[in-house]
Amino acid sequence: MNYDHLLELVKSRRSIRKFKPDPIPDEYVDKIIEAARWAPSGANCQPWEFVIVKNKETKEKIYEFITEMNPINRKVELTRPSQLQHHGSHGGTDGRPGYMEAPVFIITCSDSRKLQGYHLSSSLTRGRDYHTSAMASAFLCMHLAATSLGLGSQWISATNYALTQARIRSLLGIPGELEIYDTMAVGYPALRPGPRLVREREEMMHRERFDHSKFKSRDQIEQFIAGVISAIDL
Repeated sequence: MNYDHLLELVKSRRSIRKFKPDPIPDEYVDKIIEAARWAPSGANCQPWEFVIVKNKETKEKIYEFITEMNPINRKVELTRPSQLQHHGSHGGTDGRPGYMEAPVFIITCSDSRKLQGYHLSSSLTRGRDYHTSAMASAFLCMHLAATSLGLGSQWISATNYALTQARIRSLLGIPGELEIYDTMAVGYPALRPGPRLVREREEMMHRERFDHSKFKSRDQIEQFIAGVISAIDL
């Protein structure tokens, strides 16, 4: 094991928003899932299931379900201060999102019945938090694995809206006991994004006690968020 290699892998992982349509080997998909299945989870409950979608017509239907929510999401976004609005809230172009060119979608589902594996006091208080943390851990492992294989990946969070995931569950035969956590589009990147905005290490480290000189005001937080949003390559 080598820390420098690990750090380089973590820094190399980026959200790719434009893909080549070239197929990727099934072996690569298997390796991505293999990394995810070793992710940490509360009480080792391993609440994840993975649905691999390569069929073009199926991906088109998923995209159709996502776009149904666009007008509502846009209206909601426009209620925020203009500097905090994400790209696309004003309609954007009529072009399709780059992830539709990705040859593979990996839909990650969580089984909330696994909450029974936690101590009862935990499941009654922060059980859902632990459950989400487990799914996020698996998802990060998937992205890192994809990066290590020379692939690009994107986090498609729009598939977990209530209506959207209900329709996807029906389309793919996903049991009602499972929830769609999120979807990863994966394939060969057609472009590389620019430098990523990352906070300085010392800014976020507090030794022994919280350093209140580093505590950000609400205005500073909103300025940071606005800067991050403006730097996103969509």
